[in-house]
Amino acid sequence: MSWAPAVVVVTVALTACTPSQPADSPTTTAPVPTSTTVAPAAVPDCLAGALPFAAQGIAAALDSPRPDATTIGGIRWQGEEECERIVIEFLADGGSPATRLGPVGVTVAPDSGIVRISLPDEVEASAIGDSVITGSLVDRIYVVEGIEDGLVVDVHLAARAAARAFTTSSPSRLVVDLRPISDDPLGSAPDTGDGLVVASPLPGPGLYPVQVVGYAAPGIEAVSVTLSDGGGVAVSRSVSTATEQYVWRAFAMTISDGPSGTVELRVVADGADGNGVVIELDLP
Repeated sequence: MSWAPAVVVVTVALTACTPSQPADSPTTTAPVPTSTTVAPAAVPDCLAGALPFAAQGIAAALDSPRPDATTIGGIRWQGEEECERIVIEFLADGGSPATRLGPVGVTVAPDSGIVRISLPDEVEASAIGDSVITGSLVDRIYVVEGIEDGLVVDVHLAARAAARAFTTSSPSRLVVDLRPISDDPLGSAPDTGDGLVVASPLPGPGLYPVQVVGYAAPGIEAVSVTLSDGGGVAVSRSVSTATEQYVWRAFAMTISDGPSGTVELRVVADGADGNGVVIELDLP
């Protein structure tokens, strides 16, 4: 005797005995609970992590064992809506990617709008001299020789910012993150023009001795500095900026005495056709 037909019969009978719903009976549908999950906003890399930012002074003092970096191989910039990142890549002797970077310091000077990166003494060459940036925080980046024993990378800011930094190994990279800290304009940014950057003196009232400090673009062999009043040029000096590297060369000069009142300080690259950098001073 087979069980399959009996099962079929019972099933049909149960279905047939189910009372049908009157046509005019109202129908109801139980609400189905729904929930919406909002994904958290992604944090950009230049803000991620717990590494603190510094608005002035030392932002980072770093070191690595057994460094082999000798050359700046490249500088990259990454922009986000809330922050910006600078990545400096390094090469070892022979041109292969370096594995580690030696002692490095990063400082923030809010009054001048410069974030200075001091590199190890062993980093003496660079494949890049400068870079113009279209960011809201970073304006331009200069690789400079002659400020310290090793090369220096000066990041000129376009707005007030705080910085932090860390290194990676294999390959060796220095990462500098910047985030805005105020809508206030920068204090006194360095004057620039015709391949020159003059960080000091600042325009306006001043005192003797006048400290003339800046750097010149690759290929500029010397810089002339003059101090003039209504009677003509009162002081004229020249300083060498020659270098064998494709980097900017720092210069510094002290003018101990000169004319009083409203005077014009002019810094010009030797052999250049432009006006250079002109700064008006009020000296006693």
